[in-house]
Amino acid sequence: MGWIARTLCVACVAMIMANVVRAADRLTVITEDYPPLNYVEDKVLTGPAVDIVRAIEKRLGIDAPIKVYPWARGYKFLQTRPNTALFTIIRSPEREALFKWVGPLAEKKIGLFARQDSTIRLEALDQARKYVIGVQLDGAGMQHLKAEGFEKLDASTRAVGNLKKLLSGRNDLWYSSDATALGNCRRLKMKTCEVRLILLLRQIEVYVAFSKGTADTIVTQWQQAYDALYADGTIKRIYRDHGMVALYPSRK
Repeated sequence: MGWIARTLCVACVAMIMANVVRAADRLTVITEDYPPLNYVEDKVLTGPAVDIVRAIEKRLGIDAPIKVYPWARGYKFLQTRPNTALFTIIRSPEREALFKWVGPLAEKKIGLFARQDSTIRLEALDQARKYVIGVQLDGAGMQHLKAEGFEKLDASTRAVGNLKKLLSGRNDLWYSSDATALGNCRRLKMKTCEVRLILLLRQIEVYVAFSKGTADTIVTQWQQAYDALYADGTIKRIYRDHGMVALYPSRK
């Protein structure tokens, strides 16, 4: 290969890398106000998932501001706009082929919650059909229960709304995670969380999801940065700093 060809080759590689960097800079990163992993407190976005995403961006040398939207709006952007990332999102079978994934950011226990004083007893999901169940609008729980033919669903845009409805008796049950229940009990400044998990449905992991129109090179870079932060202990330190080591992803 002559020097002219080598020069052109180097220039092409440099142009490709520059395009990747520019695409990363144009990335729209979205989250929601949904404690305890990502939430707004005193007008400041915080939570372990927020710190992890910021650590990834720092490692990659990019500065994509994190925007806070209601879940349904952010999820629609993820489905319809290229170069969009959304966290934290459950990586469910229904969503697997819809997006590209980086993580996991956390592990959660998912199930049906009732008030501490509730007399409801469940051994299987099918037994819950007669009860009104609070779900997040367009969330994984709503998708799951609809797919199972459930009709008595009460959708709220915010988890704290579902918690309030459960505590007040407007709903019988709440489809949620242990992390979300705990985080929103804290938000309501409850000394003890007055709800309990009465039916464990599954243990899940939550991720950063990228829209299908996002370049594979960007997704790969994010995953590699995440892997490095996991390996050097940064992610575990983040969970320890937030007092949430129970949500640390074990990556078994």
